[in-house]
Amino acid sequence: MRLRVWAEFITPEEVTSAKVVALLKYYRVQPCLAVSYGSLGPGYTHFLKTYHDAGLEPALWPTLSDTLGYWPHEGNALAFSVYVHEIFQWAQLAKVAIPWLAIDLETPFYQWQAAAKAKGLHKISVILKHYKMNRNPVRFQEAASIYRELQKYINRQGCRTLVPVLPLLELDLAEDNAKIQDYLETPVTPICWDIVSAMQYNSMFTGYSRGMINPVDAHWHLYRLCLKMKQFFGERASLSIGTTSTGKLGNEPYYSEPLALLPDVEAALAAGIDDIAVFCLEGILKAKCPEAWFEMIYQAKAVVPPRSRKMDFIRSAGQLVYRIIP
Repeated sequence: MRLRVWAEFITPEEVTSAKVVALLKYYRVQPCLAVSYGSLGPGYTHFLKTYHDAGLEPALWPTLSDTLGYWPHEGNALAFSVYVHEIFQWAQLAKVAIPWLAIDLETPFYQWQAAAKAKGLHKISVILKHYKMNRNPVRFQEAASIYRELQKYINRQGCRTLVPVLPLLELDLAEDNAKIQDYLETPVTPICWDIVSAMQYNSMFTGYSRGMINPVDAHWHLYRLCLKMKQFFGERASLSIGTTSTGKLGNEPYYSEPLALLPDVEAALAAGIDDIAVFCLEGILKAKCPEAWFEMIYQAKAVVPPRSRKMDFIRSAGQLVYRIIP
């Protein structure tokens, strides 16, 4: 198993402390450290060198400003591509290698904010507004072309891409289409990314559902998602699980102890996923025993979760709606 950990709101100095380096080195955990625009400097040089010397393959995880959408997506493809070029120019001057670059393809942050703030029926109107704004096949193909060239450029630098994606991508995979990707502004399948990691954060999946989705439902859904990811992407399939603390949204429900995450790991292994990333390092380090999270993952066995007929119905309904929407 290749085990990774996302680190979004932690400094290079914190992640390169002797205690954290020893922890990740002992458990062979590859750190993926966020790099907000304009923050490149000696700290990131030290991060890359430190983990290279530790025998690990660290990843840089570039993000943009909130006004540009924070995460790379269809609308900021050119700006993100320019930023990535700047990162590799910096690395060349700093004489450091970047083994992995995370390209966190997600819907613009400001759209998430607008949908979260809307109440009642207004939330539906906001989502429909975003649907109309985002659905643009021509612009989607233009963005896909930019990301395709970016992937080639990154590989030429001796680096590989790790691409977290929203789990709704599965609807496109099942129908061999890209309309969900177009709606979400996340070009995935048109580009031959090195590793594609579905972000199935079951703590959020159950928490945001307010009881409609229970853990049994969520574990079954994760298993089915992983099967589809493995079928479509093969050895390039990965899974991001968690969460162990809050992230960019600020209100994410999260797991407070390792055993809550265990069924997710078991289901992923049962589906054949052998590249797993946990969000996030901050939550793990806050635990009384950070080692327990990694011990749990490495001791986990492949277990097919109990079937959820409710989730089968929800998934079938989702596929039906998918076929109906333009």
